[in-house]
Amino acid sequence: MTVQSFYVQNMLRKYKKQITTAQYIARANGSARNLHVFNQNDDAQLSDKERRIANARRQGLVERVAREVYENLLFSGSDNPIVEEIKAQLEIDLGFAVLFRNPFPNLSLQIYKETDLGPIKVTSDEKEEIMNRLWAISLDKVNATML
Repeated sequence: MTVQSFYVQNMLRKYKKQITTAQYIARANGSARNLHVFNQNDDAQLSDKERRIANARRQGLVERVAREVYENLLFSGSDNPIVEEIKAQLEIDLGFAVLFRNPFPNLSLQIYKETDLGPIKVTSDEKEEIMNRLWAISLDKVNATML
């Protein structure tokens, strides 16, 4: 008996989504216990030390949320509005569209440029530049949208 490749690919795609979702839930459960949200209306009543602590907590929260958005964009191809905005900003900054491919959880992420001739795999230097730019854009978007 032979199994058609479509069914195998579909099964692996679903398995990958399940793994990504399980990792997301595990991280969310761990970080939700330590969450403390800084209310900006209380800023006037805080001392300098308390303000620095609150800002550090806020920055930590921004980085955790940005990491989730960043990973969703890279590994699960989410169609979240924030993810779409980040993709659009990255395309504007780079001057070309990019495709992110993660063939399977054990293999490394692959990034392709979209050209008229079709997708072309980027070099390792370009990949590093794209990843750094993507992280910076993710941080900026999340920071701008957080209260």
